[in-house]
Amino acid sequence: MRFCAISSGSSGNCTFIETQEHRLLIDVGLSARTIEGMLKEKKIDPATISAIFVTHEHADHIRGVGVWARRYKIPVMATAGTWKGMERSIGQVPGELRVEIVSGKGYRMGDLRIESIPTCHDANDPCAYTVESGGRKVSVITDTGMTTPVMYKHLCESDIAVIESNHDIDMLMHGPYPAALKRRIRSNLGHLSNQDCGELLCRVREYNPNGTFLLGHLSEENNRPGLALSTVSTMVAEKLGTSGPIDLTARDRSTDIYIV
Repeated sequence: MRFCAISSGSSGNCTFIETQEHRLLIDVGLSARTIEGMLKEKKIDPATISAIFVTHEHADHIRGVGVWARRYKIPVMATAGTWKGMERSIGQVPGELRVEIVSGKGYRMGDLRIESIPTCHDANDPCAYTVESGGRKVSVITDTGMTTPVMYKHLCESDIAVIESNHDIDMLMHGPYPAALKRRIRSNLGHLSNQDCGELLCRVREYNPNGTFLLGHLSEENNRPGLALSTVSTMVAEKLGTSGPIDLTARDRSTDIYIV
């Protein structure tokens, strides 16, 4: 498989995953034109995308979904709750392109199996995704206020995964956000902090020492890339002696293409 985090952050999210038979996007949270340009920079033809899988209905995950589906006539896969939440925002999607999935179930598509994982977020029926093909697994797990045993299991089995490292707790609590928003972010239906991510990765690394993990969905206001990477890497290294491969995603540029 080939993997690339096209964009990850509070301003927009999109992930590209390719197997021998299919090319997928998980979320199209920037404009369709912006995502098209970012894909073309990677020598990826936008017209070759097979399907879009949507995690939830928040704007930074669906901004370009409707335009993309109509322009390229490709199916959009989302839970019933997500469809209900995003219908007005994305505009009309033809019935044959509208596919309803069930969170917690797996689906076959040619040479891949994609599984939706329920997340803990303040959305209608949010989920994360794992993609398996050829004995390899890629996971994208962000926008969750807490982790579950199912998330943990998939991360332990992943060759590469994006995991949320949204905010630094001190920056958030001493920053300009209203108290209600701070409580929402720190709640079990909000987002994982750098510290939460570090604790999770300490547990995962005990069983998956060689997987590559990318820190994702960093807050522009309440985090810094260097701070996120330093916090998580230090926590894992102090507990296990080594942090293993940990990389960063970004909101304004794509990662390299990873081959797994």
